[in-house]
Amino acid sequence: MSKPLKFALAAAVVLVLGLSAQATVAAWRAEGEVNAGSLKTGTLSLKVGNGLSAHSDYVFQELQTQTLLPGTFIQAPLTISNAGTAPLAYGLAGIATGTESSQAKDKALAAAVTVSIYAGIPAVNCQGTQALNGQLLYSGALNSNATFPSPRELASTGSATSTDVLCVRLGLPAGATQNAAGGSMAVTLSFTGQQK
Repeated sequence: MSKPLKFALAAAVVLVLGLSAQATVAAWRAEGEVNAGSLKTGTLSLKVGNGLSAHSDYVFQELQTQTLLPGTFIQAPLTISNAGTAPLAYGLAGIATGTESSQAKDKALAAAVTVSIYAGIPAVNCQGTQALNGQLLYSGALNSNATFPSPRELASTGSATSTDVLCVRLGLPAGATQNAAGGSMAVTLSFTGQQK
């Protein structure tokens, strides 16, 4: 191959490589401002009480089971409140007896008692033996897996909707054994709260 031909061929290769290298270089740049908003923090604090006081652990003394006879019930209001600065959703997380007794009448009562929890009833209408017309949230036996059908919402503290009055009824069915009458137990209602 002649020298001028080699030189022309080499020049053509360099020209093709140079043109292809220029065609693959690209650079893009864009700028913009983003408003990230603000970040707010808050607290969640689920409290339980009788409407006059609220605690994290509340002893529900208004339900005295010693007076239960077959075919009767007792009921009392229970106020759930949000003492935090952020709204929350809460729910029932089980019902149990807080006392493990060896007495036969206490065991018979715990095995036979039924629990009903209503919402939408004023506290004054949840005393004595008044009929309940509110929204039934739970009805059944003592059950560590008891839950409401859906979470209930509470606004932050200070709002009119930061409390929820529940009416809790304990009943001893008419067909319950007489052994359950006069039994004693402390019902433990467990609630959980989550950020809404």
